[in-house]
Amino acid sequence: MEKTKVEIIEQVKNVKEIKGSNSMGVSESYYNPFYMLSKCFEYEELEKLTTEELNNLYKLADFASDIFY
Repeated sequence: MEKTKVEIIEQVKNVKEIKGSNSMGVSESYYNPFYMLSKCFEYEELEKLTTEELNNLYKLADFASDIFY
């Protein structure tokens, strides 16, 4: 299900870091696709993207968070 631009940007803006690390010392927060996007892109960069572009980035981040878990 695709998300609106506002939904994605708001979730990225409000994402919280999770305390704890995996066995390789990487923050557990990176398993959250919105956290991953917040660390990869500046808020202003995300605002410039279209809804389709944001959904594609979210889809990639969601896939990465599952595959690296």
